[in-house]
Amino acid sequence: MGVQAARVVFPAEDRAEIAAAADEILASGMLTLGPYTRQFETAFSAAHSNPGGEPHAVAVSSGTAALEIALRCAGVAGRDVIVPANTFYATAAAALAAGGQPVFADIDPATFALSPQTLLAALTPQTAAVLLVHVGGLITPDVDEIHRICDDRGITLVEDAAHAHGAIWAGRYAGSFGLAAGFSFYPTKVVTSGEGGMILTAAAGLADEARIYRDQGKGSFGANHHVRHGYAWRMSELNAVTGLVHLRRMTAAIERRR
Repeated sequence: MGVQAARVVFPAEDRAEIAAAADEILASGMLTLGPYTRQFETAFSAAHSNPGGEPHAVAVSSGTAALEIALRCAGVAGRDVIVPANTFYATAAAALAAGGQPVFADIDPATFALSPQTLLAALTPQTAAVLLVHVGGLITPDVDEIHRICDDRGITLVEDAAHAHGAIWAGRYAGSFGLAAGFSFYPTKVVTSGEGGMILTAAAGLADEARIYRDQGKGSFGANHHVRHGYAWRMSELNAVTGLVHLRRMTAAIERRR
């Protein structure tokens, strides 16, 4: 018997809204980094806002790109990045692409995530960052202790929140426990835009750097002045409006998956 991991649901009214927006986008000629991207960023940030303020949100082309950009901003090049052994390929691939060296750590079978003990066993003098993966949208109860271990050693904590749209632990949303988090909008995820990803961070400076990296490292959108070794990590307007509409179904999707 085959059991679907997930079934993407776009009701007729959502499809009609996306189709109308697609017609508008194609007529406008603004196909990337336009108003729907900004609306999606704002809405996703608001949907993951904790008391005290909304995080900065930066839309990118994939969850993998979100992680790589966050790790580039953290300065992992030439240093070690702790990666849980129980994760998808992209977690380690993002560390490699950012110039880091993945170091695999065991997980706690009760949480499917890193534990303080498995993290401590994997740390090296060259550790620059830790990728904490919220597998299946589950945030480990050890997240604050893991953050403390990182802070005490000057190590950056980055959340791989590809599965964790709308996930909460102790009253806080996924994406608020580390310096930055990467979310995925691949069709198997809680919220989908077809393809795409999002960086969430409380650090305004990191968000500014991420926007530079996603657009070929350009200092500004309309210029050909390149200040970073970036890449074509932009989200299209068609993907953005799809994600914006589907985001409204997030709470219902979480309940269905539970």
